[in-house]
Amino acid sequence: MMDEIKNFRGATPTITRHAENAARARLLHAMQEPTPASPRRRTPRLAWRLVLAAALAGAVGTGAALIGDGGQPAITPVASVRDLGERAARAAATDHYRTVPSPGKWLYVKETIAPLREEPAPDVDPGRRTTLELWNSVDGRQTALDDGKGRLVIEPGPGTTAADLAKAPVTPEQMLTRIKAGLGEAPPGDTSPEDQRIFETISQLMSGQVLEKDVRAALFRALPMIPGMSIKQDAVDAAGRHGVAFAYTGPEERFEIILNPEDYRYLGTYGESLASRTHPKAGVPLVWTAQLEAEIVDKPGARP
Repeated sequence: MMDEIKNFRGATPTITRHAENAARARLLHAMQEPTPASPRRRTPRLAWRLVLAAALAGAVGTGAALIGDGGQPAITPVASVRDLGERAARAAATDHYRTVPSPGKWLYVKETIAPLREEPAPDVDPGRRTTLELWNSVDGRQTALDDGKGRLVIEPGPGTTAADLAKAPVTPEQMLTRIKAGLGEAPPGDTSPEDQRIFETISQLMSGQVLEKDVRAALFRALPMIPGMSIKQDAVDAAGRHGVAFAYTGPEERFEIILNPEDYRYLGTYGESLASRTHPKAGVPLVWTAQLEAEIVDKPGARP
């Protein structure tokens, strides 16, 4: 199985980062169900390519524990995106974990997402939800994902890790510099602007890596420094929770990192299309997620 996955890696087609979570959910769900008696069959080769692309992405913060019950908290207006960054940075001094992160530990992440309507189309179905679980090593260098058959596949984590960002000096400027350096060359067919790729990397870091307090704070202060940033006062995650969001608007797409408006913990993401050459219709949901739980465990496969 692992050799087969490694062979697919070299031929993996371009898939946008905001679609990876949705692709993983749809494909793992399909692998867990019996094959329907239908002339339309899923191609195993394409399925494993997309599952691998999702797993390598480190799909998923700040490491918030189970957040709320879906109720809507009172939303305090934030004056500007810079104000949001400063408030969230100050709140990042609070330790969100029940267990102290240490070498050898893993971060268990549970989230609900809106799955893809139909690959390879990039839009998700806002009326459906799929629950996902994954594990990331505390240093951010490994990601573990169930292959849909009860076996864990462990692969290298994303290019920029929590360990990379924790090296001194830890400043907003250094966060942006290191993330930019870790982007490398855009894959063929990926026309996303560099600023969008930086924003998406920060979103992935906040949703699935164990970040030290000063690193979380520096990332929150770095977000307002990215061109195209604004604030959304009443954003809604995939679990129906209302929050306040950092919103990035690019030439073809708009994405949000949604935070709890009371304690500024990470809630989830939302993304939609803008009318462009790539997307003929604006407002089509491209990604919609909600982090339900993120806690430190002893090993991949373990749950809090």
